[in-house]
Amino acid sequence: MKSISLYILFIIFIAAICSCHSKLYSRTSLNKESTDANGKPMLLGRCTKERLEQDPFNVWFTKNYNDYTVDSTTADEMKLNLQHKHFMIFMGTWCGDSRREVPRMFKILDYCGVKSSQIELIMLNDFDSVYKQSPNHEERGMNIHRVPDLIVFDNKKEIGRIIESPIVSLEKDLTKITNGNEYTPNYKAVSFLIGEFKQKNISDIENNYPDLLSKVKLLTSGASELNTYGYVLMSASEMQKAGIVFKLNAQLYPDNANVFDSFAEYYFKTGNKLLAKENYQKVLQIDPGNKNATKMIEQLQ
Repeated sequence: MKSISLYILFIIFIAAICSCHSKLYSRTSLNKESTDANGKPMLLGRCTKERLEQDPFNVWFTKNYNDYTVDSTTADEMKLNLQHKHFMIFMGTWCGDSRREVPRMFKILDYCGVKSSQIELIMLNDFDSVYKQSPNHEERGMNIHRVPDLIVFDNKKEIGRIIESPIVSLEKDLTKITNGNEYTPNYKAVSFLIGEFKQKNISDIENNYPDLLSKVKLLTSGASELNTYGYVLMSASEMQKAGIVFKLNAQLYPDNANVFDSFAEYYFKTGNKLLAKENYQKVLQIDPGNKNATKMIEQLQ
């Protein structure tokens, strides 16, 4: 009897430890709070919708959720299509597009009866060294370059995503994705480059660079598209890819000072002071009053 009693006590003790560990884990792994680059409250990593409904994030979440009117006709048509889908939403509480679009996404998913267990909400950082990354790096391999990014999965396979904002509307775009129709999100040039980096090695891409440049030129929507992607790659330490992206951008937008400032920063971070200086000098040719370029050239002397 004594041995049985000790065994029972041991089981209770282990269960208590596991329970405490589980509670501790849930507290530390969900709704992690920090401050963004502007010193404002920020959430990081896995998060719940309920946390967004609380202070201080409810100021924009609740308002944008309540103000949005769901296109019920379109939503009713796609309800059944959403029932067995899985959704990942990557966003930043510091991002205006995220603050506008994510409450709308949740309102549509709520209207369609999508369960919270079907949705993963991941918060990303805005600091340069960890730009658009989460503490546990759920973004790795997901090709996140703009937020918000709503990714739709069917049987663990991505079937489409809405990047930053919808092409037509959230309801119509989601209907197109879940119906299996062809759907191309915003930022076609980045989507194309992601595919190139997946299918080809860096040396092949560099050997066929003129062809790459001509294709990207037809797809890019502006200098900021590739510039942002370059920084995402650089913060993820994918320096070779970042170099190709910054080089493309510099050739596509030769009159844009910010493009050369970014290219110079890339060379500075990779230790090529000569090319860093050359690109900062190009910044000053376009924008003679650029204080950052002047300061960096002095530093590189």
